[in-house]
Amino acid sequence: MERRIVSPGHEDYPENLMRLPDPPEGLYVAGSIVPQDRVAVAIVGTRYPTPVGKLVAQEMAEDMASAGVTVVSGLARGIDGIAHRAAIRAGGRTIACLGCGIDVVYPRENEDLFRDIPVSGAILSEYGDGTKPLKHHFPRRNRIIAGLSLGVVVVEAGLRSGALNTAAWALHYGIPVMAVPGSARSPKSAGTNRLIQEGAYLVTSAQDVLSFLGRESECIPVSRGSPERHGSEHTLEESAVLQELRAEPLSADDLCERLAGISAGRVAALLARLEMKGAVLRTPAGKFLALAGQARNGKERS
Repeated sequence: MERRIVSPGHEDYPENLMRLPDPPEGLYVAGSIVPQDRVAVAIVGTRYPTPVGKLVAQEMAEDMASAGVTVVSGLARGIDGIAHRAAIRAGGRTIACLGCGIDVVYPRENEDLFRDIPVSGAILSEYGDGTKPLKHHFPRRNRIIAGLSLGVVVVEAGLRSGALNTAAWALHYGIPVMAVPGSARSPKSAGTNRLIQEGAYLVTSAQDVLSFLGRESECIPVSRGSPERHGSEHTLEESAVLQELRAEPLSADDLCERLAGISAGRVAALLARLEMKGAVLRTPAGKFLALAGQARNGKERS
């Protein structure tokens, strides 16, 4: 992986970082920084997301990348990795900020991203080659994530999540913070819900994010919730249920285990609603399966 060092004033130094009162004096970079990267949004969150959180991060990153927005994150496991991969799959650009040297593959499960991101954007760090991912490096890394972005979106975060540190840096720099709401009973959403209580803008889609940033003209032409995209309109929770059921038929109890943070009563209500929509079928064995678009009743799947 070819890498170089850039400093303020260099043509490859990220322009957005020059807005900061304390821009990094030097960055190790693999890949490219281009003028398009001025229009960038950070997507960050927990390392251990729920199925709903995974789905939201993926859809937001895909749609923003498709709209020409560079997706920024920290290349950690969980929400970060999901956002980077989704942007790449959409054919867009993504920038990863590290808390270690850019030659240190961390975490190992994201090894593919160390190969793929420089082709579709850049990996960068303040830390020289061989620097280990020490705990105190990540808060400084988070300020770069915030500084590169026009806005920071927190998808899922507990009360002690590092994503909240990124949000704090954004607020410090006057960069808008947005958050995806979650279940009041899910620890994974305790941090995002608190951000909203404290004034963060509530978002549930890329369209919300781009509209908030005043970039409606760059919104994707077909929204995720529209009939053209899904065949019928589903909420984020309903989509998460369907995603699990497309893999295999599951009982309501099985779904409760898979969908951490959603109560048993809520799962039952979601299944009932999806049955009414003709999106799922309850089998005689008490399991549920997702129906294909053309299969809308029990006779067709008998």
